[in-house]
Amino acid sequence: MRTSRPVAVLALVAVLLASACQGGEPRGGEAADPYHPDAIRYGLAPRPHPDVTYQPDVVLVGGGGAVVRSVTDDGLTWRIDREADRADDLAPGKVMFLTSRAVGRVVDVRPEGDDLAVTVAPVELTEVVRDGAFRTERPVPLDRPVRYAAGEPAWAVGDLPAGGGGGGPAGTGLASAPSPPRPPQPPAKLATAGEAVTAGRFRMTPTCCAEGVGLRFGYDDGEIRMTGEVTLIMQRPSASFDLVISGGTVTRAEFSVTGGAGLRVAVKAATRVGNVRNLAKSVAVPVQFSVPVGTILGIPFSATVDQVLDIRTVFTAKDGSIEAAGEYALTGALGYGYHRPYWGPVMPAGFTVRDSLTNSITGVSIGVNGILFGYDVKFTVGIGALGFTAGVYAGLRAGVGATLGSGAGAPLAVCRGAGINVTLRYGISYSIPQVVADVVNFFLKVFRTRPIQRTGGLGDETTVVKRAETIPPDVPLCAT
Repeated sequence: MRTSRPVAVLALVAVLLASACQGGEPRGGEAADPYHPDAIRYGLAPRPHPDVTYQPDVVLVGGGGAVVRSVTDDGLTWRIDREADRADDLAPGKVMFLTSRAVGRVVDVRPEGDDLAVTVAPVELTEVVRDGAFRTERPVPLDRPVRYAAGEPAWAVGDLPAGGGGGGPAGTGLASAPSPPRPPQPPAKLATAGEAVTAGRFRMTPTCCAEGVGLRFGYDDGEIRMTGEVTLIMQRPSASFDLVISGGTVTRAEFSVTGGAGLRVAVKAATRVGNVRNLAKSVAVPVQFSVPVGTILGIPFSATVDQVLDIRTVFTAKDGSIEAAGEYALTGALGYGYHRPYWGPVMPAGFTVRDSLTNSITGVSIGVNGILFGYDVKFTVGIGALGFTAGVYAGLRAGVGATLGSGAGAPLAVCRGAGINVTLRYGISYSIPQVVADVVNFFLKVFRTRPIQRTGGLGDETTVVKRAETIPPDVPLCAT
């Protein structure tokens, strides 16, 4: 953890809109409109700018989204026109910067007919930019996101370890590393409500962004079934940032997302008749929402939203079930200010209970039943695709638990308890779930490249609220 102290930072300024600081007209058919079909699907192209110095191993490939043929579900292999400007400079060890989404450290380049298949690993922002100052002139509304679905990538679902936290790859066998080519991603499009995706046995409907960020989910494996919904309630959210990189080091970073209004959770879980079994899964939701910020000093930034869901059930007897719902107010901005070497978090405030989770807990409980889930929503302004976006980020992680226990010998006495823990995470560069890092590293073994870390750059976290509630009836079992 880095040294942290409140600092008077967050006089957040400055976004240059898409029409500002363009650094000349696009070349070779590159899209300049962030909502042009090529830009929506594959991102906007970067361009040289006199006020930005790229790292010496960065290759600015020309043509933007117009030269991209496809990208695989995992977001790591880009098939591009081999005649694209500077495509022949791509080699393992270089950093490809083709669009706002097609950027990363090259680990493999292979010819495929008239195209090149370029596989990249995540990079930190300072591996791309050596010197530059980037800022928003006014808050960027997060009300017109583009929805990027990743199909069913291998990194979407993992097992949580016994001690908690992110898990490793599950259901992949891990007998041999996957090898390209792999299926391409489905087309990107402007986000609309009610579009479901699957990840393993989970069926999820992620939503974003004008009224908040949320996830409806269901699960059924024949023995355990559940449904639920979690929403970070927001009112007209917007994002602002200010970032200075000097000599490949971040010297100042300020980031804020405003519009937070609360947290709503609801979940039902049960075992089928005659079964006693538990579930412990981590799901990196294979959908990213992205709002174009615009081209700032030649770099096409986007504001992105990613979600992760962790689920644990605790059924100690057959035929158990549990149901709970609650809503909490959590108002204000989330973000941080960093003036090297000091951090200053900006945390939501005004935490109040609107509907108590504890009061709503019901179910069938011969023994003790419980459900715990963690919901992580991360906002990033930067470059990159899916969970590998590198830039300034801030996110909330809500851990929610509910337990239901029967008072033995007193059938009408039921012990109920619930807890909520909300943490603010913030930093610079990238931060990905452990399940994603595990699967990506397994894949990268094919190319004998160094493994990626779960986080890159600088980061910190702090607790926003930690609250426990119990409603024990006046019976000895509940008292203990």
